[in-house]
Amino acid sequence: MTRRPLFPFVLAVLAAVPVWAQETPKPDAVNKEAPAERRGPQGVSLRVQLVISRYQGERKVASFPYTLVVATGGGPSRMRMGVDTPVPVTGSEGGKQTTTIQYRTVGTNIDCRAREVAPGGRFQLIIGVENSSALPFEKGPSTGGNPPAVEANPTGSPLFRRFDTNVETLLRDGQSVQTIASTDPVTGEVVKIDVTMNVIP
Repeated sequence: MTRRPLFPFVLAVLAAVPVWAQETPKPDAVNKEAPAERRGPQGVSLRVQLVISRYQGERKVASFPYTLVVATGGGPSRMRMGVDTPVPVTGSEGGKQTTTIQYRTVGTNIDCRAREVAPGGRFQLIIGVENSSALPFEKGPSTGGNPPAVEANPTGSPLFRRFDTNVETLLRDGQSVQTIASTDPVTGEVVKIDVTMNVIP
């Protein structure tokens, strides 16, 4: 009986080994892909409610709520809301008195940025608020008082009041805080700003 040589069989086995090695993923490639599969969405979405209230003594005379959605680690959320108010401007032309109308925008501007101080914990809110409004006072003599009564404006033109503030506060999910309280120098009203934050699931 003639024995066939084993050399061709060994060559066939050795030739197949590189093919198996190419089909088997490298450990480094697996480790690099794993973090990408575990990576979740960046940041947390927050619902921030801001209420601007005005009080005359203990009585609330106005309340303006605003709601923004802010993502931690992202850019600021911005809100612009206003109305163009006509303002009469008196002048003279050719020896005659003339009155023209110009417009001034009044309203509320809000910027809000948020970041997570600790995972699952508190969030830092950085809020900028600018608020303006017109007071259409009537002509008439001043009645005195501190603050003066609404008849104190002798021109009959609207007065514009405004305030702007920047607030930084730390809040947990569902927490509320009163960030500012200030007195209007013209009307004597107290302006208060309350902020409530909720995590959006």
